[in-house]
Amino acid sequence: MHSRKFASMLSKAELKELKALQDVKGRTAEGAFLAEGIKLTGELLGAFDCRLLVGTSESLQALAPLLRQLPSGKRPQRIEEVGESFDWSRVSSLRQPQPLIAVFALPEPASSQAFLSPEGSLSLLLDRVQDPGNLGTILRTADWFGVKDIYLAPGTADPFAPKVVQATMGALARVRLHRLSDTESFLEQFEGTVIGTFLGGEDLYEASFPAPPERLLLIMGNEGQGIHPSLAPHIDRRVTIPPYPRSQEHTESLNVAIATALLLGELRRRG
Repeated sequence: MHSRKFASMLSKAELKELKALQDVKGRTAEGAFLAEGIKLTGELLGAFDCRLLVGTSESLQALAPLLRQLPSGKRPQRIEEVGESFDWSRVSSLRQPQPLIAVFALPEPASSQAFLSPEGSLSLLLDRVQDPGNLGTILRTADWFGVKDIYLAPGTADPFAPKVVQATMGALARVRLHRLSDTESFLEQFEGTVIGTFLGGEDLYEASFPAPPERLLLIMGNEGQGIHPSLAPHIDRRVTIPPYPRSQEHTESLNVAIATALLLGELRRRG
């Protein structure tokens, strides 16, 4: 493990910089994001360049076996050991801060080839999903179902915000995120079948979909407004998740993260 230092080596300016990473402006300026906790940090180590690792002696020891397994070029650039009395609320965004925090470099944008050629037969586009908890859960769900490429339309929450990162449970290490500047232009170039969720759409469980290797792109819309009307002309198949039993009254709609899980599960079941 790299040499350790004590909390006094973290200056007030550095503590301020760590706190600034909770805000999108700070993340953009520094080109970095935060991860908190042993398990989450362990998931992300090796997938992203770690600029700084701060923890107590006990938490750093818990990560020591993993750190030793990492290639030298993937190990944290700097490790700081702090005392048990360190006030984690000075740098943490959690209500119950954990005794370890890491600063990771934001990933470089994917190449144009990867952008237009998603890996696998199923990919996901999120249109203005704004709740950090929903976004993080969707990314975690996509990882579970083996969806590698996820496209984020303008207005979607920042996937590297602390609440999103925590909710992903490490999925960020295994998915590729693509930020869209013009969603309509992207859909015009997409080669495959575009599926969108709409109230009154075709019953998901009765609909038929192209089989692999045909590419499928699932669009999930905003929590309150659904898919933007400007995207509707680009959607090939409109589907809905039916309530049960249909004869009874139900809540107006499902939470977008739950709906995404049901849709991805059904699409994967089909092949």
